[in-house]
Amino acid sequence: MTRHCSEAPPPSRLATRVFSLLLRAYPPAFRRRYHDDLMAFFAADRRHPRYAGTWTGPARFWLKTIKDLATAAARERAASIVGRVRGHQGFPTSPSLHPYERTPQRQNMNSFFQDLRFAVRGLTKTPASAGISVAVFGMGIGLCTIMFSIIYGVFFRGLGVPESDRLLLLNSNNLSRNVPVMPVSQHDFYDWREQQTSFEGLGSFSRGTVNLSDGNEPERYSGAFVTANIFDLLRVQAVLGRSFQPGDDAPGAPMTVILGHDVWENRYDSDPAVIGRATKVNGEAATIIGVMPDGFEFPQDESLWVPRRDDRTQITQRGGGTRVAVLGRLNVGVLRDQVELEFAAIATRLAEEYPQSNEGVGVVTRTFVDQDTSPELVAILSAMMAATIFVLLIACANVANLLLARAALRTREAAIRGAMGASRLRIVFPFFAEALLLAAGGAVLGIGIAYLGTSWFEAAVATAGKPYYMVIAVDLPILTFVVGVTLLTATISGAAPAFQISRADVNGILKDESRGSSGLHAGRLSKVLVVGEVALSCALLVGAGLMTKSIVKLRNNDYSFEIEGIFTARLGLFAADYPSRADRVQFFHGLEERLRAMPGARAVALATGLPTTNGGSSNFGIEGQAYETDQDYHNALVSIVTPGFFETFETSLLRGRDFTVEDDTASIRVAVVNERFAEKFFPAEDPVGRRFRIGTSQTQNPWTTIVGVAPNMRMEDFGPAQDSAGFYVPLKQFNIRFVSVAVRTAGGNPMALTSNVRQVVRGLDPDLPIYNVYSMKEFIGQSSWFYGVFGSAFIAFGIAALFMASVGLYGVLSFSVSRRVQEMGIRMALGAGAGQVIKLVLRQGLMQMGVGLAIGLALAFGLSNVVGVLMFEVEPRDPMVFGTIVLVIAAVGMLASFVPARRATSVDPMAALRYE
Repeated sequence: MTRHCSEAPPPSRLATRVFSLLLRAYPPAFRRRYHDDLMAFFAADRRHPRYAGTWTGPARFWLKTIKDLATAAARERAASIVGRVRGHQGFPTSPSLHPYERTPQRQNMNSFFQDLRFAVRGLTKTPASAGISVAVFGMGIGLCTIMFSIIYGVFFRGLGVPESDRLLLLNSNNLSRNVPVMPVSQHDFYDWREQQTSFEGLGSFSRGTVNLSDGNEPERYSGAFVTANIFDLLRVQAVLGRSFQPGDDAPGAPMTVILGHDVWENRYDSDPAVIGRATKVNGEAATIIGVMPDGFEFPQDESLWVPRRDDRTQITQRGGGTRVAVLGRLNVGVLRDQVELEFAAIATRLAEEYPQSNEGVGVVTRTFVDQDTSPELVAILSAMMAATIFVLLIACANVANLLLARAALRTREAAIRGAMGASRLRIVFPFFAEALLLAAGGAVLGIGIAYLGTSWFEAAVATAGKPYYMVIAVDLPILTFVVGVTLLTATISGAAPAFQISRADVNGILKDESRGSSGLHAGRLSKVLVVGEVALSCALLVGAGLMTKSIVKLRNNDYSFEIEGIFTARLGLFAADYPSRADRVQFFHGLEERLRAMPGARAVALATGLPTTNGGSSNFGIEGQAYETDQDYHNALVSIVTPGFFETFETSLLRGRDFTVEDDTASIRVAVVNERFAEKFFPAEDPVGRRFRIGTSQTQNPWTTIVGVAPNMRMEDFGPAQDSAGFYVPLKQFNIRFVSVAVRTAGGNPMALTSNVRQVVRGLDPDLPIYNVYSMKEFIGQSSWFYGVFGSAFIAFGIAALFMASVGLYGVLSFSVSRRVQEMGIRMALGAGAGQVIKLVLRQGLMQMGVGLAIGLALAFGLSNVVGVLMFEVEPRDPMVFGTIVLVIAAVGMLASFVPARRATSVDPMAALRYE
């Protein structure tokens, strides 16, 4: 078509400039060579009449121009446009400009897209195997992504505040007394703040209960008591009202409170007029001064913040009073080692100045992650990540086996490519292209699995005390990880066929292929991969079996106390309303009487700790025994209870008597010990009548007489193994402010008592809320959540691994049978029976399975020790679990081997001899 250049105006200088800028997307060498030609072509094309006369013309022209450039970039760096240059009449061309001129980079890019298109066509011809491979990759990538999301959220996200890497926590220690970490006394905190130079500033905080009451229903929140500078150190300020200011934490300052965003939304309906409103905080009149940003819950999951007043003048002894955690923001350029050196010197000076309170007291620096993660959690997450890597490796082995099978079927094609001079890279790249497509499909599926898995995990641990900054979500960092894992799995899966193809010689392949068997001898590598799958699956299934047994045992555990039909809740009293011990004892006594009088209540108890929770522990010395140092004193769990405690949980004492109402401050101190306590400290005698003293060498506490022995009612928490030795003491003989309430019902749902219990408490104190309201069965479930969460995850890993290993074994044997059709036909033509053919195929599968099981059992021994912390009363090397897993894998392997073996016997000998 001839251009009519005069029918449209030439392009404007602006349009020419824009097009010239677009050309900058191309490599410099290309621009230097073709810039003038392309600019001339642009000017000629712009003058075409189809783009003139209407307002849509320029828009159509630019859309077409951008499309041309994008198409050229996707193909051969504008070679298509260059080709069109020569096809236009009247267009000045350069003799050196050839439409098919290629650089090596162009050829590689073109070949890459050709191989991808070829791989798509090849995979669509076998949708079943491709679909299974995508599903396998999806499970592997999805499970791995879930675990990485958890690990990233726990260890790497940070506090979500500006320059959080400069924030450091300071705690005390006393290694001479074997105390590695302990909170800081208020006197030490203020001395540190005055003497240090490493930080911009130091602030302190402690967590606790905050009761809020202002005419509405009183509510209990998790709150933080902080110094006024804490939000300045965090670089976070209120979004409504103001944050704390200097003087808010001064002695005698008016009480103020800052609300969390959720409290502001839910309790005050997001009312901006809440600023300045009067309320009561823990019984003390206060003023609301601010609202913090949405999602901010420093230090862990707090909903309210109140100032921590400097009350050193009210503390009679240095080191006394409430202890705190200390937060500091490092000065720019200061290293953690410098901080530790400076504070070691400060601690030494304080020990010299105050030997009674500070002798042996040092300083420990930690990050928030150090503070909020235990060694047990690190071990659990490490084991879980290792398990997901096992699953991913199994997925890679499965897909590698598939690609090996496809490579064996395409050996002639590879040989012809090599004979025609193709490089090794060009020969093997189609197999990497297939692996990349399968991995990409698996990544899409895996992201979906990861979204579901992370959502489930977040919901499961929502009430488990997870710090607010440990966000488990699939976002940009996680998706970046998915991309990396996808490329890695594609490379690993494509490496096996690529290695086999690249090392094979052309003539050997062609000759081998002519006989109808695998010229690549891929069977040996496939068998190795299957052995690896079975080994990893065995290790994961043993872990899953141990987890399953733990969960079943936990749910069916025969406790030494009754858990059905019991209502539980918790409440606390504060000094503003109950300043003396007598006031608190009177309140608890009145509460117990009113609860017992409620309709439907059979028994009532108050306790500092319910069964399955650690209510605290104490050192003590037994009468008649000598202790050289304070570290030699015994330690046991302790729970402070009312006389109705054992009756409420329908537990009878083994020996001695229960507490009575006469066991108060006017009588001798008494205790009921559990069976483990009696066995450990009085192994050869009856402990009833023996005495011990709570405390160590400096204690002034009176002697406590043992009056009874109770069964072991699990006074310890769920989790790592703890010594369950403990004792109970009567509430009236101790000064406490927080108790759990337990009410045994006469029948029906215990949670039906909730409103009645709330009314009873409000009848005694209208500003006092109850919280942590559960049935005893739910309470135990809350205490043991991690068994279910991590155990269920491990079970999912094991099931996925078993499925993939079964698919892998079946695929290898099935492919082996299909490649040995002629051999099977010859054997049967020579008189071999069906049983002999089945035995031949089964032998191959069982040998691989046997070797894999042997390796897998060795791996399982190591893995079971690591995940032992997740097991509830199950031995890490439980022989029943190990034996069951061996039988399960053997049965699945037999089935996966029998199906292709049975198919081999259906081969018609005459057809097999003609098979190619």
